[in-house]
Amino acid sequence: MKAHCNTCGGDRNHERLNKIEKNWSETLDSGYQISGGDTYYVLECRGCESIKVLHESWFSEDTDADGTPLTNRVYYPSSIFRPHPRWYKSLDNEWHISKLLREIYQAMQNDAPSLAAMGIRAVIEAIMIDKVGDQGAFKRNLTEFQAKGFISTFQLGILEAVLELGHASIHREFTPASDQLEVAMDIMENLVHELYVLEHRAKATVGKIPKRKA
Repeated sequence: MKAHCNTCGGDRNHERLNKIEKNWSETLDSGYQISGGDTYYVLECRGCESIKVLHESWFSEDTDADGTPLTNRVYYPSSIFRPHPRWYKSLDNEWHISKLLREIYQAMQNDAPSLAAMGIRAVIEAIMIDKVGDQGAFKRNLTEFQAKGFISTFQLGILEAVLELGHASIHREFTPASDQLEVAMDIMENLVHELYVLEHRAKATVGKIPKRKA
């Protein structure tokens, strides 16, 4: 059967190792009957051989427009909304920005988009303070971050849009959509990659190049 695989990414063919089905029904005091059911599948990916559990459930009162009960599907472990970038493991696990990144991915995996947006804002602020120090106000941190050449004028406008997503989640009860989070994550990840991964790798690469002979 087809199921989502966190390791391979996306829907993949899985072997069904086990299936447990439980159905129930209940008659209310009014004589009206309700019912529901739970089905658990133990699945193994035919590609990477990872194991997961799929829980399908239905309830007679939760139906579509035609009256057919809707099926709710939940995976254990949860399906990853966005995998970690390949360079993520090169970061120090105990570093404060790495910890924030880890919490953001957990928030996205557990359907907490507002928390993820707040986390993205926190990572960007942590990067600015790390690079230019705390200027006493968020706006001044951003201005100094650009003044020191870490971002261009064009990048400043993009970064402000991402930060506004976090501001709205904190102060205006805004819940970002998945596509908005994808864009915000792209920009935040690129910032971490450029300033903390590529910089070190570039220096290491240059150090290995033979110097020009006089």
